[in-house]
Amino acid sequence: MSLVRAVDLVAPHCDIVDRLGDVPPSARIRGWYFKSMLAVLQRHDRLAAFQDYFPDESWSALGMHPLGDYLVRLAVAGALVATPARLHQGIFEISRQNATAFVSSLVGRLLVRILSRDPVRLTEQGLSARRQSTTYGTWQIRRPGPREVQMVYRGEYMWIESAIAGAAAGTFESCGVTADVRTALEDKYNGVTSIRW
Repeated sequence: MSLVRAVDLVAPHCDIVDRLGDVPPSARIRGWYFKSMLAVLQRHDRLAAFQDYFPDESWSALGMHPLGDYLVRLAVAGALVATPARLHQGIFEISRQNATAFVSSLVGRLLVRILSRDPVRLTEQGLSARRQSTTYGTWQIRRPGPREVQMVYRGEYMWIESAIAGAAAGTFESCGVTADVRTALEDKYNGVTSIRW
Protein backbone atom coordinates (compact mmCIF):
# COMPACT_ATOMS: atom_id res chain seq x y z
CA MET A 1 0.00 0.00 0.00
CA SER A 2 2.79 2.47 0.85
CA LEU A 3 4.46 1.73 -2.50
CA VAL A 4 1.25 2.66 -4.33
CA ARG A 5 1.06 5.90 -2.31
CA ALA A 6 4.71 6.61 -3.13
CA VAL A 7 4.25 6.10 -6.86
CA ASP A 8 1.03 8.14 -6.79
CA LEU A 9 2.95 11.03 -5.19
CA VAL A 10 5.67 11.20 -7.85
CA ALA A 11 4.14 9.74 -11.04
CA PRO A 12 2.51 13.02 -12.17
CA HIS A 13 5.93 14.73 -11.99
CA CYS A 14 8.35 12.19 -13.48
CA ASP A 15 8.52 9.09 -15.65
CA ILE A 16 8.73 6.63 -12.74
CA VAL A 17 6.11 4.23 -14.11
CA ASP A 18 7.75 3.91 -17.54
CA ARG A 19 11.22 3.82 -15.98
CA LEU A 20 10.28 0.98 -13.64
CA GLY A 21 8.96 -0.95 -16.62
CA ASP A 22 12.27 -0.46 -18.46
CA VAL A 23 14.63 -1.39 -15.61
CA PRO A 24 15.76 -5.01 -16.03
CA PRO A 25 15.34 -7.26 -12.97
CA SER A 26 19.11 -7.80 -12.98
CA ALA A 27 19.81 -4.08 -12.35
CA ARG A 28 21.10 -3.80 -8.79
CA ILE A 29 22.64 -1.08 -6.65
CA ARG A 30 24.59 -1.10 -3.38
CA GLY A 31 22.70 -0.34 -0.20
CA TRP A 32 24.92 2.61 0.66
CA TYR A 33 22.92 4.65 -1.87
CA PHE A 34 19.81 4.08 0.26
CA LYS A 35 21.67 4.90 3.46
CA SER A 36 23.17 8.09 2.02
CA MET A 37 19.75 9.21 0.84
CA LEU A 38 18.34 8.68 4.34
CA ALA A 39 21.14 10.81 5.80
CA VAL A 40 20.28 13.68 3.45
CA LEU A 41 16.60 13.38 4.38
CA GLN A 42 17.59 13.54 8.05
CA ARG A 43 19.61 16.73 7.46
CA HIS A 44 16.57 18.28 5.73
CA ASP A 45 14.27 17.14 8.57
CA ARG A 46 12.26 15.05 6.07
CA LEU A 47 13.13 11.54 7.27
CA ALA A 48 9.90 11.06 9.24
CA ALA A 49 7.82 12.06 6.21
CA PHE A 50 9.80 9.60 4.09
CA GLN A 51 9.29 6.83 6.64
CA ASP A 52 5.53 7.38 6.39
CA TYR A 53 5.86 6.01 2.86
CA PHE A 54 8.47 3.35 3.65
CA PRO A 55 8.16 2.27 7.29
CA ASP A 56 10.50 -0.18 8.97
CA GLU A 57 12.93 -0.59 6.08
CA SER A 58 16.54 -1.56 6.52
CA TRP A 59 19.15 -1.79 3.78
CA SER A 60 22.48 -3.56 4.02
CA ALA A 61 25.10 -1.00 2.96
CA LEU A 62 27.23 -3.48 1.02
CA GLY A 63 24.37 -5.62 -0.25
CA MET A 64 23.06 -5.34 -3.79
CA HIS A 65 19.40 -4.30 -4.00
CA PRO A 66 16.94 -3.88 -6.90
CA LEU A 67 17.50 -0.59 -8.70
CA GLY A 68 13.73 -0.12 -9.10
CA ASP A 69 13.34 -0.04 -5.31
CA TYR A 70 15.93 2.72 -5.12
CA LEU A 71 14.38 4.76 -7.95
CA VAL A 72 10.98 4.91 -6.24
CA ARG A 73 12.56 5.94 -2.96
CA LEU A 74 14.82 8.49 -4.61
CA ALA A 75 11.88 10.10 -6.41
CA VAL A 76 9.88 10.32 -3.17
CA ALA A 77 12.91 11.70 -1.33
CA GLY A 78 13.38 14.31 -4.07
CA ALA A 79 9.72 15.30 -3.78
CA LEU A 80 10.09 15.67 0.00
CA VAL A 81 13.34 17.66 -0.15
CA ALA A 82 11.89 20.04 -2.76
CA THR A 83 8.23 19.58 -3.78
CA PRO A 84 6.59 16.92 -5.93
CA ALA A 85 6.53 19.34 -8.88
CA ARG A 86 10.26 20.09 -8.35
CA LEU A 87 11.34 16.57 -7.44
CA HIS A 88 14.24 16.60 -9.94
CA GLN A 89 15.73 19.57 -8.07
CA GLY A 90 15.37 17.54 -4.88
CA ILE A 91 16.99 14.49 -6.51
CA PHE A 92 19.88 16.67 -7.71
CA GLU A 93 20.37 18.03 -4.19
CA ILE A 94 20.23 14.58 -2.59
CA SER A 95 22.81 13.23 -5.03
CA ARG A 96 25.04 16.28 -4.61
CA GLN A 97 24.91 16.04 -0.83
CA ASN A 98 25.59 12.29 -0.90
CA ALA A 99 29.11 13.02 -2.13
CA THR A 100 29.63 15.67 0.56
CA ALA A 101 28.27 13.35 3.26
CA PHE A 102 30.52 10.54 2.13
CA VAL A 103 33.64 12.70 2.21
CA SER A 104 32.77 13.88 5.74
CA SER A 105 32.30 10.30 7.02
CA LEU A 106 35.12 8.42 8.72
CA VAL A 107 35.69 6.23 5.65
CA GLY A 108 35.39 9.26 3.39
CA ARG A 109 37.98 11.22 5.38
CA LEU A 110 40.37 8.31 4.99
CA LEU A 111 39.65 7.93 1.28
CA VAL A 112 39.81 11.64 0.49
CA ARG A 113 43.55 11.38 0.90
CA ILE A 114 43.65 9.06 -2.10
CA LEU A 115 40.99 10.85 -4.14
CA SER A 116 42.68 12.90 -6.74
CA ARG A 117 42.27 16.64 -7.11
CA ASP A 118 43.09 16.19 -10.79
CA PRO A 119 39.79 16.24 -12.74
CA VAL A 120 40.84 13.40 -15.07
CA ARG A 121 41.96 11.13 -12.26
CA LEU A 122 38.90 12.01 -10.15
CA THR A 123 36.64 11.08 -13.07
CA GLU A 124 38.50 7.78 -13.44
CA GLN A 125 38.01 7.11 -9.74
CA GLY A 126 34.29 7.86 -10.11
CA LEU A 127 34.07 5.35 -12.94
CA SER A 128 35.81 2.72 -10.84
CA ALA A 129 33.49 3.35 -7.89
CA ARG A 130 30.45 3.06 -10.13
CA ARG A 131 31.61 -0.34 -11.40
CA GLN A 132 31.76 -1.53 -7.78
CA SER A 133 28.30 -0.25 -6.87
CA THR A 134 25.96 -1.20 -9.74
CA THR A 135 25.24 -4.14 -12.05
CA TYR A 136 23.76 -2.41 -15.08
CA GLY A 137 24.67 -0.05 -17.92
CA THR A 138 28.09 1.28 -18.85
CA TRP A 139 30.02 4.48 -18.28
CA GLN A 140 32.99 5.46 -20.43
CA ILE A 141 35.50 8.33 -20.26
CA ARG A 142 36.38 10.50 -23.27
CA ARG A 143 39.05 13.23 -23.52
CA PRO A 144 37.87 15.78 -26.11
CA GLY A 145 40.49 18.35 -25.11
CA PRO A 146 43.40 19.07 -22.76
CA ARG A 147 41.18 20.69 -20.09
CA GLU A 148 38.02 18.68 -20.58
CA VAL A 149 36.89 15.18 -19.75
CA GLN A 150 33.53 13.59 -20.46
CA MET A 151 31.71 10.72 -18.81
CA VAL A 152 29.43 8.97 -21.30
CA TYR A 153 26.47 7.03 -19.90
CA ARG A 154 24.78 4.13 -21.67
CA GLY A 155 21.83 2.28 -20.18
CA GLU A 156 21.81 4.48 -17.06
CA TYR A 157 18.38 4.05 -15.48
CA MET A 158 18.86 6.68 -12.79
CA TRP A 159 17.82 10.15 -13.89
CA ILE A 160 20.93 11.43 -15.65
CA GLU A 161 19.73 15.05 -15.60
CA SER A 162 19.25 15.12 -11.82
CA ALA A 163 20.66 12.12 -9.92
CA ILE A 164 23.82 11.61 -11.98
CA ALA A 165 24.36 15.34 -12.54
CA GLY A 166 24.04 16.02 -8.81
CA ALA A 167 26.50 13.25 -7.94
CA ALA A 168 29.03 14.61 -10.44
CA ALA A 169 28.73 18.16 -9.11
CA GLY A 170 28.97 16.99 -5.49
CA THR A 171 31.99 14.79 -6.13
CA PHE A 172 34.02 17.64 -7.60
CA GLU A 173 32.85 20.11 -4.94
CA SER A 174 33.69 17.76 -2.06
CA CYS A 175 37.20 17.14 -3.40
CA GLY A 176 37.90 20.85 -3.80
CA VAL A 177 38.08 20.74 -7.59
CA THR A 178 36.84 23.89 -9.31
CA ALA A 179 35.25 22.71 -12.53
CA ASP A 180 32.37 23.54 -14.84
CA VAL A 181 30.22 20.37 -14.75
CA ARG A 182 27.40 20.12 -17.31
CA THR A 183 25.21 17.14 -18.10
CA ALA A 184 23.25 16.65 -21.32
CA LEU A 185 20.79 13.92 -22.28
CA GLU A 186 20.82 12.09 -25.59
CA ASP A 187 17.67 10.28 -24.48
CA LYS A 188 16.43 9.37 -21.02
CA TYR A 189 18.92 6.52 -20.49
CA ASN A 190 21.94 7.87 -22.37
CA GLY A 191 23.88 11.07 -21.91
CA VAL A 192 27.17 12.84 -21.23
CA THR A 193 28.63 14.88 -18.40
CA SER A 194 31.31 17.34 -19.55
CA ILE A 195 33.83 18.57 -17.00
CA ARG A 196 35.94 21.60 -17.94
CA TRP A 197 38.57 23.33 -15.83
